[in-house]
Amino acid sequence: MDTHVIGFQKLGTQLDYNQEDGFFHLTADELKGTYMLLDEPSVTGTANIVMAATMAKGTTTIYNAACEPYLQQLCKMLNRMGAKISGIGSNLLVIEGVDYLGGTTHAMLPDMIEVGSFIGLAAMTKGEITIKNAGINDLGIIPEKFRQLGIAMDFKGDDIHIPSQDNYTIQKYLDGGVLTVYDNPWPGFTPDLLSIVLVTAIQATGVF
Repeated sequence: MDTHVIGFQKLGTQLDYNQEDGFFHLTADELKGTYMLLDEPSVTGTANIVMAATMAKGTTTIYNAACEPYLQQLCKMLNRMGAKISGIGSNLLVIEGVDYLGGTTHAMLPDMIEVGSFIGLAAMTKGEITIKNAGINDLGIIPEKFRQLGIAMDFKGDDIHIPSQDNYTIQKYLDGGVLTVYDNPWPGFTPDLLSIVLVTAIQATGVF
C-alpha cells in the first residue's frame, strides 16, 4: 500500500492512524500537484494517484508510472470526462488539474489474463478455439510468448483463432539456449500469466 499512500501524501494529504476505529485516515483541505517518482510501477497505485491528481491544483508529474492497458484506458476515459492527462502509454504521466469532470461512455477492455488462459487451455487440450474480440492491439508480448511454446494462432480482425494441434514444440533461442519466460512490468510479460505458461508447457515437446 506504500505506493498508494506516499503518492497521496505528496499530493498534500495527511496520514493519521485512529486507534478507536483501527483505520488509517487520509485527509486534506486541498490536493496540490507535484512531481513524484514512484518506488514501483504499481498499476492500482498509479491509477489511484492519477484519479486524485486530475482535480488537484496545478500540475502533477508521475515518473515510473505503470503503463498497462488497464491504466491507459482509465486515462483515456478520464480525458473524455474533461481531465488533461498526457504521456498515456508511457511511464511518465503529466496531469494538469481541472475543476470539473463530466460523464462519458466507456467500453471495458477484454481481460488479457482471460485471453491468455484460453490460449493455454486450447493448447493443453489439443482443442480448437476462437477468442472473439480479444483486444489484440492491447495484448502486447503475450501472443508472442505463447507462440514461443509452439502454439499456432491466427489473427482474424480482433479475433484469435487457435487451431487444433496434436503437439507443439517449444522454441529455442538462436544460439540454441533453452527458452526462458520471465515477468516484467508492462510492456513485459505479465506475472499473472506465468502459471498458465508453466502448466501449458508441461504438455509441450522440448525444454522450458
